[in-house]
Amino acid sequence: MPFTSCHLNSSRTNSEEDKQIAEEFLLDYFSNQQMDSTAANFRLFSKQFWQVSPREKMEKMVAKRNEILGRLKSTELGQWQTVVVSGSDPASKYVLQYKNKYEKGEAVETFTMRREGAHDSIRIIGYNINSDAFLR
Repeated sequence: MPFTSCHLNSSRTNSEEDKQIAEEFLLDYFSNQQMDSTAANFRLFSKQFWQVSPREKMEKMVAKRNEILGRLKSTELGQWQTVVVSGSDPASKYVLQYKNKYEKGEAVETFTMRREGAHDSIRIIGYNINSDAFLR
């Protein structure tokens, strides 16, 4: 007997509402960062992220960022992209790029986030920081 399945999905791309959901999630991240709560921020990263990025390396990267750039002063959303799939196989992906000002310089920080199911929490699956201050 053959197995068949039916997947009914719909998707939307670059919805302002989805962008706002991702921005609200990252407000927690930036608030934790300003309070030096690295442990709270690390809980916002997915299990998938930790499988490829050792915690010790992230701790060193955060310490180096804080040493070179200082405290976070302000954030400004730059480019962003969202894709949300609804239906029998729901999934959401968000990519937000911030132009952030720190005490000692500026950085462009890109966050890639995912929500696997309709009721799952958003989690960070990718993080990248670029700053000319790292080249000094």
